[in-house]
Amino acid sequence: MKAIALVVYGLTENWLGGVNYYRNLMSVFDGAGETGLRLHVFTNAPDFFADMKLSPRVVVHRVPMLQHRTPEWFLRKIVAAATGRDPMLVRLLRRTGVQAIAFSHVPGASAAGIPCLPWIPDFQSQRHPEYFPQWVVDVERRRAQDWLRGGGGLIVSSLAARDDAVALFGADPAQLHVMRFSPCLDGDAISLPALRDEVLARHGIARPYFFLPNQYWQHKNHGVVVAALQWLRDDGHEVPLVISTGKTLDPRKPGYFNEFEDKVRAAGLNDCYRILGVIDRQDMLVLLAHAVAVINPSRFEGWSSSVEEAKALGKPLIVSDIPVHREQVAGRTTADLFGVDDADALAGLLSKYAARAGTVNDHAPKPEPALYRSFQAQFIAVLDSLAHRTTAAA
Repeated sequence: MKAIALVVYGLTENWLGGVNYYRNLMSVFDGAGETGLRLHVFTNAPDFFADMKLSPRVVVHRVPMLQHRTPEWFLRKIVAAATGRDPMLVRLLRRTGVQAIAFSHVPGASAAGIPCLPWIPDFQSQRHPEYFPQWVVDVERRRAQDWLRGGGGLIVSSLAARDDAVALFGADPAQLHVMRFSPCLDGDAISLPALRDEVLARHGIARPYFFLPNQYWQHKNHGVVVAALQWLRDDGHEVPLVISTGKTLDPRKPGYFNEFEDKVRAAGLNDCYRILGVIDRQDMLVLLAHAVAVINPSRFEGWSSSVEEAKALGKPLIVSDIPVHREQVAGRTTADLFGVDDADALAGLLSKYAARAGTVNDHAPKPEPALYRSFQAQFIAVLDSLAHRTTAAA
């Protein structure tokens, strides 16, 4: 068996998109059945995966040296700073029989005969430095330069990210592996009317609604949705209900959500723009599955997981007109784009969908499993190719 490693750290409840991404990678791999590969997940946060019913094909390892500011972490960093490599982690990988590393870069691993194919989901800090401290912009620029200079290749999440790598860093397109993620969802379970009724009742939802499952980071641009609702109200139209879920803390601007909430309250829109915050994931998926449409107004995305979840469940989409969204909804007849700051255009789209919304029970999902199967085949093919790559031993 070929053993592939995922080295996963830095996951927090402030980055639920990352948590769900890795959870889905593990589910997609496990769901492929026997492939001749084994996936070893090395992480400081195994609790994020503890509830997953995984086969022996996926092994999760708790690794204290990956936990920020532990004694093991400090020792590992000291040794890495002195050697330019990460010998403690490499030694653990070799002891476990790992033959390649996907989605991560471990300094010194390639020299030890363990090739790496790291992942950069997007280049947001380079395209929108105004949302980041300067040190983050500089660190992420150097990281991308170093990984691309290494010549071992890079996983990116979209054609838009590939184009950014070429434009910003002069990357060789042949070295960029575009892996456009699609989630593993149990559409049948999410569709059950009894579960729908239970979740809607729990959250007090009694009429058709639009769903906005984005955490409250500044670039997610929730404000344009509120402006669209205000435009509809002020123009005498019926105002639809928008249900918003997601983490309400932007760690880069801690006061952002409170300011946003104050604006919603001042506009008198609390009844039609409801903020649920972080809710149980199954509840989130049920709300997504039975919405009139799913909204993503973001100014920037690497590869929007909420858009992909909506696609997997056959939901209509109303998304901002940015390159990655155009890529994600290309060819879909039930998807509409609006200008990032065009509240009037968004209001028109909300009004169009609301006019034919019917009742809250009229919006069952229409799962599209072919999207997931396509991603699964692509994912396994990349891992298999990586597992058979050879490098010179140290």
